[in-house]
Amino acid sequence: MAETAERLWTVEEFLARGEQPGLREELHAGRIVAMAPPRDRHGTIVGNAVYAIRRGLRSPCRVVVDPGVKIDDATLFVPDLVVACGPRDAEGRTVEPTLVVEVLSLGTRSLDLGLKEDAYSELSACREIWLVDSERRWVRIWRRLAESWSVTLPIRAGGSFASAVLDAEIGLDELYADTGL
Repeated sequence: MAETAERLWTVEEFLARGEQPGLREELHAGRIVAMAPPRDRHGTIVGNAVYAIRRGLRSPCRVVVDPGVKIDDATLFVPDLVVACGPRDAEGRTVEPTLVVEVLSLGTRSLDLGLKEDAYSELSACREIWLVDSERRWVRIWRRLAESWSVTLPIRAGGSFASAVLDAEIGLDELYADTGL
């Protein structure tokens, strides 16, 4: 019996098919990958991050939740939120994020801490990446320096970190408020 080759999609084809009701999906090297819906704690952390970011945000920058971020012609990741300061494309989508926030879950931790953080670091406009764990108080920050990246050791407990994008100090107590962590 002959095997049928899996269809590989481009980002443009993937986006042209429209949203699939009830599904959250990304495109990984041409393959459509379903994303599990976020758990309650995950959503609370995203909301807390939006609030913390909005306080320090200056125009023309904006917060975008669940954006599609094109990595290359066959890869479109959907981080939890981004800050974008540049223009949108013709369809109104974020083109170049300045700050990317991924909230790590049990099912996505290895992907977020490997493939995704590396891919985001290659985006020319990206200056900062926040990786926020949803199972424990643990945050890692990537910051773009002149020609390289600086990655913090994990920040834990009641710690805080400086955001160069926001010119503000972000406390873990604020990110983890109402989560039980």
